Amino acid sequence: MHLNNIMQAKYGVSSTSRIKYEETPSGPQSMTVWTVTYFINDMKYGEASATNKKAAKEAAAQKTIEMLEAEN
Repeated sequence: MHLNNIMQAKYGVSSTSRIKYEETPSGPQSMTVWTVTYFINDMKYGEASATNKKAAKEAAAQKTIEMLEAEN
């Protein structure tokens, strides 16, 4: 949610069309590791891996936030 707020402040209403993410599983089904990568305007930003999608997504979002804040 924090990432959405930052994107709306930076890009306005068109922010949802600018940000995308990919969820990629790896490893055996019983020990899947999820990697989530965020893209803004097709440029790679935060990426993180975890044993569940939610944790990977949250960590990747946090890395993306840090990268966006460093740009300002």
